[in-house]
Parts: sequence; structure tokens; C-alpha cells
Amino acid sequence: MSANITKVAMNDAFQAVRQALSKGNNNMKDLCSAINKCLSNKSHRYVMSSVDSVFDALPPSSLQDKKDGEQQKTLMKTLFKLPRAVYMPRMNDVTLPGPNFGEVVDDQVEKMLNSSQTMHDYATLVTELGNTVEFMAEHSLNGLYGPLRPSALGMLDCYKQALIGDSKMGDLKKLTLAAQLLNILKLHSVDSEELIDCITQIIEKTPSIIRQCNVETLETLMKMKLPEPHKSNLDEYIRMCSAKKMDIEEWSKMFWMLSRTSGSRNTIDCYLNSHKIVLRNHQSNEKDKKLSNKVLMNTVYGIATLSKRLKCADPVFKNALATLESIWPFIEENISTFEPAELLVIADCYFENHKSVNLLMKNGGRNCLDFLIRECSRRLNEFLLKDWVSLLEAMNCIRDLMVVNVLMEKPDNYYIKVEDIQRAWTQELVKELKGKELTDIADHVYSLSFPQCSNLCKHLVMASCYEEPVSAIIERRCLSLITDVKYHTSRHIYDHYFLQFQMILPSQNGLRIALESNKPLRELLSQASGNSLLSLLGLARYCNPTDARLLIQKLSDRIESSVLTLNHQQYIHVLKHAIHFKEPKLVNAVLVAVTPQLLDSSEPHKGFAKLLDLSKYAMALPIKEDHNQSASLIINELIVQHAPSHVQHLSLLHLNLLLRNIQLSSMFPKRLVGDILSHAMDVDLNGITPIQVTSFIASLSDLCIRHDHLVDRLEHWLLMGIVDLDSEEAASVLARTARSMATIGMKRARLNEILERIVTGDDVPIARWDYRSLELNTKVNLLHAISLFCQVGTEFEKRFKELVEECEKHVKDCGDAVSFTKLDENGYRQLYDMYITLLISGVTTETTKSEFLQEHLPCYHWFRHQEKLCREFKDSPQYIQLKSTLKQIGIEGAESRVTEAYFAHMVFDSPECEAKLGCTNNLLYVVPPRDELKWWTSKGDTPVDLSVNSIESYKYTIGQSARVIDHLQKSGWNVITLFVPEWDAMSSGQRQQYLREVLKLKTDAF
Repeated sequence: MSANITKVAMNDAFQAVRQALSKGNNNMKDLCSAINKCLSNKSHRYVMSSVDSVFDALPPSSLQDKKDGEQQKTLMKTLFKLPRAVYMPRMNDVTLPGPNFGEVVDDQVEKMLNSSQTMHDYATLVTELGNTVEFMAEHSLNGLYGPLRPSALGMLDCYKQALIGDSKMGDLKKLTLAAQLLNILKLHSVDSEELIDCITQIIEKTPSIIRQCNVETLETLMKMKLPEPHKSNLDEYIRMCSAKKMDIEEWSKMFWMLSRTSGSRNTIDCYLNSHKIVLRNHQSNEKDKKLSNKVLMNTVYGIATLSKRLKCADPVFKNALATLESIWPFIEENISTFEPAELLVIADCYFENHKSVNLLMKNGGRNCLDFLIRECSRRLNEFLLKDWVSLLEAMNCIRDLMVVNVLMEKPDNYYIKVEDIQRAWTQELVKELKGKELTDIADHVYSLSFPQCSNLCKHLVMASCYEEPVSAIIERRCLSLITDVKYHTSRHIYDHYFLQFQMILPSQNGLRIALESNKPLRELLSQASGNSLLSLLGLARYCNPTDARLLIQKLSDRIESSVLTLNHQQYIHVLKHAIHFKEPKLVNAVLVAVTPQLLDSSEPHKGFAKLLDLSKYAMALPIKEDHNQSASLIINELIVQHAPSHVQHLSLLHLNLLLRNIQLSSMFPKRLVGDILSHAMDVDLNGITPIQVTSFIASLSDLCIRHDHLVDRLEHWLLMGIVDLDSEEAASVLARTARSMATIGMKRARLNEILERIVTGDDVPIARWDYRSLELNTKVNLLHAISLFCQVGTEFEKRFKELVEECEKHVKDCGDAVSFTKLDENGYRQLYDMYITLLISGVTTETTKSEFLQEHLPCYHWFRHQEKLCREFKDSPQYIQLKSTLKQIGIEGAESRVTEAYFAHMVFDSPECEAKLGCTNNLLYVVPPRDELKWWTSKGDTPVDLSVNSIESYKYTIGQSARVIDHLQKSGWNVITLFVPEWDAMSSGQRQQYLREVLKLKTDAF
């Protein structure tokens, strides 16, 4: 990766918390002040809530000062913010460092209950407890603690009784406090029927009171099972609120609440539709046009929740995405002011649901993916380890092969794949951890929950950096949690993470063995949900092949049985992995499942385009003997069958895929081909890259189509776009284009000029062109394409000589076997092919005497390939038919063999042939269908006839066959051509008559 990625650093919040607490250990007042200061910072609060070792600096007696009434209230309010103070430890036999906060809470609650307390005092503690519970849920800390302390439960019960028995309190205040308390009790699974009855009685007494409730109270009421009239009134009131005038902050609170609690899609949709009006009113009435972070986060939280509750095709969810798009400019404006955890929530929401903003927005279509990753890169040193895990997980949501401009500069390669950034950040993270003391590493790792440990392990394995000591600490942390998780009543929610660990850890790993004893891998896979299997698919390439095959088999079975239904992007994700593992069963399962959906889509043109997108994965599989029965071939035929009604709506990329499907289907529907060519002349090329243009030209060449007007248009676009490519990409594009155009016999002056400049070393119209920097195999491929496209001469021979010397030096330095790492068998054949071209062209210099070319790898691989062609032909039906027909017309001794340079299908140079034919320089060359031009629209055709095929009435040889025939003729051979389709269509008598004519046999010769 040539572009630099910001080096990461760990947020050392642990040390900051320790220092702050150490300053407050003189007395209780200072300690409460220090704790509250730490709790005001979310990162520091997370550290205090998840890592007990930060309290080492506090002596056990630091909270034993005598306290007056106000100090007791301050202390209680402070301790109710600490989970370790209000919750029981998960394991009772463990002594925690620092003061025993739990005993202090027990003591203070007892004193509190023995003295008179106001409702305000109780409500204050309940509010703090509610904030603590919310923080724990937000950061997945619930699994680190046991149940609520009995003393705290006793305090809540006393508060409940006092609240219910208070007859002087107003109904609205009582309803508000009762709803707040009910919510806390429900979160801790505490029976609260009396409180529910109290709330119900208040609402029955005054039904209109719900119109005066705050959002928090409404949320509790939404969760309750109110009597039907009151439930309907509540729903109607909340729905009507969307039509009243409200400020943007109130709207965001209501939307966030409804996204969690409302079961009415209509109500949620009403609020989504009202967002534009509320936002417009805010911008027209407020002096400050900005939106606060709280408003933005409430909106993002709500949309993220809806994405898990609604299907992607749901119109309500589409409205939610439109809202997400509309707030992007405000998020971009405030981006530097968000907390690290908030930034990661925003990133996850946009990565998952909304890859890029609308092109018509104020920033001109700036990609939010680029922007968010750059912001994360800028603030890496603010992240805790749990934030790192969240960031890496969020980046998994980005679609495959996405690239971003991290630096917003333009060095040689400024676009970087997201997966490369993810890997680089993970590796830097591990380096940072390894540079710390073991105790510090343990602090970071032990702050993670079991799911976070599993996800961290996954990313370390994927980045190839799961190493000591980090790996050992992660495993010890997980082993310490397993006993508790194993028998936990909700242990099934951890099955995905058990499965994830077992997929990536070696079979003999201690942690994996412990997990296997709980539930074996095969059982976990059988019980896993379809979405869980889908998320694990990305790990398949990093785990044991047997486990990977088992995962793919289970996923294939789910798709085949229609148990698992995926969206288009998910189908593509599955197909990519199926191609990687060469799993035709999974490919066929996906195609069988998705093809009917796409062909019957309510948007038929889009559905057909998506089907073309999926077909490229089917085409990537190797063709097997039973190919005629596979879904891959069936989809090719279906595409060709349905294509005529969709051609005019396809982009150039989809036209390219359609041509490839036609080639694979072994059909050549001329009317459809004509429509494709006509549409390609008019299709918009904006946004099409030189590589994509080259691929389209190659598809035309593979189908033996020569359309001079179309290729000229594509060549012009390609040569304009190639200017900004780097040397390797430009060389690859030029080579493939030249080879494709040479195959169909097209030679164009502009491309020829560029290629000749490369040969002569003159300036090339490519900004970053540097021939010397090209890889060896790229040079060979480029020069070989030039030898096919251009006339070779002394300048080419000089360049070729340099290349041969470089290859020879490479082989001598590395050895024959190692040399294949830079130049394979095909590369050596290309070298020898260029050598033959120079000989045929009459360029005779020192290169023609090269021992390396004539006696080493190039010569060996060239003739080995020619012998292979000879063997393959002798196994074909055409060989048997030719031998039989020649025998019937009295010619013996003709045989397939390799001549001085090329394989020839039948050579008539034996004495028997000379006696019959009167010469020994005849040979027969069989032209396969791939080397027979099927379509030719030449420059001479009028604009009206751009789709006319002028090759209907005669045969025209192209490609390798045309080149071999030309070289054989120049070498003195009299070449007789035989076209396979024409030969296969003949009867036995017609074949005899045809050979007599082409061999010029007289009737009396028999």
C-alpha cells in the first residue's frame, strides 16, 4: 500500500483515571469529586465501569469518614453511578481491589431507610441508577456484573410503597415518578403490579393526562399493557403529535423513543415524513442553523434501530434512509465535536445503510464513506480498545472492494481498499498493544465483554497478527468468562461468538477445546441462524478447510430450502465466497433462488441488470462435464432469452456481461447482437473506466465481432482515459486492447502510434508512464501484444533483445523453478512467439542466435504447447473424420504434426502424398469457430447501416489461426483452410468432394 495510513495510538484513559482517583483519596469529599469528574467523560466512565484495577490507588478505608446528611446524599448519588457499587459481583469469591463500594452502599441505604427521606431524594437516586443501567446497556457491560444489590432493591421497594401511598402528590408528578420507577424495576425483572395498577388508575381518572407527559413517561406507557381504550388514546395522541408544531429536539426524542417501542409502522412513518417540516422550521426560526449533537444522535440511534426492525424493501425504512441522508450535512459540520463512541455509531449506521450521499446535496456528492474513515483516522488516538473493536466491526459493513481516499491528496495510489485499511489498522493496533506492559494489556483486554473479545480475535486472525502476548491474554479473559456464560440463562445469545471462536482457533487450542465441550461446532452450525451463517462466511478463508466446507454446506442447504432469503448485495457476498472456494453447489443454490425473483421483479429492467451482475460469478466457475445441467448454463440461456426486451436500458458494463453470457451459452442470436451493437453506439460512457472499455472490446473479440464504428468510439474514449493511469495499469490496458483488436484484424493509427512510441522510447501521452518500472511479466505481455498489432522492425528487435536479456538474467539469478514467480509458461511462450515473428519479418540480428531463446525455457514451453495442441486434435472427432475421408479418396501418409514452428492439422509431405499430389509443401489447417469472424460492420457502411453484418456470405479467418496461416505461407507452405462448422455440416460424400477440390485431385488419379 503506497499511501500512508495514520499510525494508531491507544487512548490511555486507564492512567488518566488512576491519576484522578489518586488525587481524591485524602477524604470522602475529594473522592466523590474525583469520581464525578471521571464519570463526566464517557471513556473514563467506561474504564471505571469495566476495569476494577483502576481503583488500586484508593485505600480500602477511603470512604469511612463520618458524614453529615448532605455528604451522605452526595456519596449515595455518586456511588449509584458506579456499577460495582450497586450490583453484586459476578463471582462472590473474588476480592475486588480498592474500597468495598458495595458495603458502603448497603450501609448508607440502611441509614437512609432509617431516616426520613423526601420523594426528591429517592427520585434522584433512581435517576442516577437509570443512567447507570442505560450506560451499561449501551456499552454491553451487563455481563460483567451480577444482580442488583439487595439493599438497592430494598430502597426501590420503600420508594415504591411511599410513592403509591402518597395522597398529597399531584397526579402528573406521581405518574412521572411512577413511570420512571417502573422502568427501572422492569429492567431488573422485579415484580411491580402495584405500580402498574397505580399508573393505570391515574390514567383512568384523567385520560387527558397523557398529553402532559414527558417523552420518558410516554416511553414507559408505550411498553405497558394498558387497557384498550387508553392504549388507543395513547397511540392516537402520539401519532397526532407528529402534526403539531414542535422543535427539532422534541422531534428527535420522540422519534428515538418510537423507533424502540412503537409497533405501528404508520406512526413511525408520520414522524419520518414530518422531519422535513420540523427541520425547515428550525432553520427559518433559529438564529443558529446548526443541529445539536444530541438531536443528531437521537436521529441516528432511531434509524439504526429501525434498520434492525424493518426489511430493506419496506417503504418506511426507505423514508428512514432519506432522513439519514438529509442530516448528513449537519453531521459533517459537527463531526469533530462528537464523542468517539458517538462517531462510531454514526459510522456504523452510514456504512450499513447508506454508502454515499445524494449527488445533489450541498457538498457535491462527497462520499460520506471517505469522510467518516478520514475522521476516524484523525482521531485514532482517542479510541479505547472497545472502540477499536466497534470500528473494525463497522468497517465489515462496507461493501466488498470499496476504496476510499484517506488522504484527500493525489499520490501514485491514493485510493485504498477498505479491507487494506482495516488490516493495516489492526496490525498497528497490535503493535501498540505489544509495546505496553502486560498489566496494561490485561487492563485493555479485560475491559471487553465476551462478544467483544470474540470480535477482536476475529480481526486479529484476519490480519494475520493473532500472536503472543495479546492472544494469550484474550484467551485467559474468555476462559474466565466461559464458566459464567456457560450456565447463564441467556447463554444462547453467545452461540454466535462461541461459533466464531471455534471457526478461527486451531483445533488444539485450549479455549477452543473448552468451547467445544460446551457445544460442538457441528451442533452450533446446525442451530445457527441464517444471518449468523452469512456473517461467518467471511471467516471461511481463515479457518480449517473442513470447517469452511461444513459452513458452506449449511448455508447452501438454507438457501436451497428457501429458509434463508437474502437481498441483492448479500447474494453477491455469498457468490464471491462460493467462487473463492469453487463451490458450484452454493452458486447454483443462489442462482436458483434469485433468478425467478429478478425476472419477475416489479422493476423488470433493474431486475435484469441485477441478474447480469450475478451471472459473472457463475461464469467464474470452471466448466465441468455436467455443465449442461448446471444452473450456471441455465441462467446464461435465460439471460439470452430475456435480453431483447431489456437491451436498450443497459449500461456498457451490463452490455459487456450480456456479450459474455452469449459467448458462454454457445448461441449467436444475430438480431440480439445487432441490437447490442446499435445500443452500444449511443450508450453513455461517462464514468466508464479504460479497464471497462478494454473488457468490452475483448468481449467483442471473443465473440468474433468486428464493428469498426463502435471500436473507433471505444478506442477514442479509452485513449482519453488512459492518461491518468499508472504504468502497470496503462500497460495492461494497452496490451489487452491491442491483442483484442489484432484478433479481429483491426489496426488503428492512434493506438499504433502510442505502441510505436513505447517501442522507440519516445514520450508517451500517459502522465505517469515509466516502461523501466514495469514488472517483467507486464513487459512481456505488452511487447507480445505490440508484435501482434504493429509491424515489427529493428526498433522492436532492440526492445525485444533487452527483454530477452532481462529474462535470461532473471533465470540465471533465481533458477528455473523460482523464475516462474515472475514469468509463467505463457510468458515464455510469448517470448518465443515474438522471436518467430521477427524471423518471419526478416529481422535477423543477434537475437535470432540467442541460446536462451532457442535452447532454454522459451523454446521448451513453445514446442511443449504445440505438441499438446497436436495431441488434443488427435483426440477430436475432426481428426478421425479427416483420416477416414483422406483414406477414402486414396491419400495415405498425411499426419498431424508440429512443423518448424507451428502445429499443423494435416501435413502432406510423405512420399505417398507426393506421389498423389505432386508436391510436398501442402498442409491443411483446421480453423476452429473461435477464429472465424461472425460479424463485420465496416467503415464503408453508411450511418443508417451501422448494425448490418456484411460477413454473411463468406468465411474470414481471424485471431491465432489467421496469424499462423500467414506465417506458414511466408515459410513456404501451401496452406489449405478447413472451417470446422462448415466441415461438421457436410455429409460423407460432400467431405470427399471438398477435399478433392482443395487438394486439386484429378478424377483419373483413382
